[in-house]
Amino acid sequence: MKFVFGSIITMKKQTWVVVGETVVNNPQLVLDNVNYIAKKNFVIHIKYGQGISRHSVLLCRYDGSIEKYLTEDSPKMFETAVTNQELVLVEQEEIDESDAKLVEELEIEADEKIAWLASVRQNALLSIEDYVKDLQKKIDKLSQRKKNHYFSSKGHYEDVKDYLLVISPFSDLRMKENQVRQDEWRLKLQLGGQ
Repeated sequence: MKFVFGSIITMKKQTWVVVGETVVNNPQLVLDNVNYIAKKNFVIHIKYGQGISRHSVLLCRYDGSIEKYLTEDSPKMFETAVTNQELVLVEQEEIDESDAKLVEELEIEADEKIAWLASVRQNALLSIEDYVKDLQKKIDKLSQRKKNHYFSSKGHYEDVKDYLLVISPFSDLRMKENQVRQDEWRLKLQLGGQ
């Protein structure tokens, strides 16, 4: 089955709108405690272009209207959709062709796909920024000793890692392999003094 942008399909008893085939490059994540001039920080280092590129199909759950996060900045809705698997990246070979059925094709301009991918990327970046800001507020409320050792807890470290593993692949969706990002992004969480 050819997954054409703007097609409405049913699959696994769900209705989806096809955003289309994309190139996904999972960024490399480096999470580490770092001391900067007597200040303790937890650094989230997201390196793009380090992973293996793969082709996936981006699908969005469809209930009769296009989701807001496909057309504008709406990071909370985006994050909820990804967490609830209402926006998914599916490998072509994972799709059971006998289960996927075309319902209709929406009349959407082909260049809207570029805008939808840009919105998904932007919402992923905004979601990560909001997550880090919210986590910083939570850490700031702790005592100095608890701040210093916040990421000594494996659970806290794993929460950040798991969140990034789910959201970060959406921050670098492209239409062609030669468009994959080659930069990196550092986010710091301040933990306090020594």
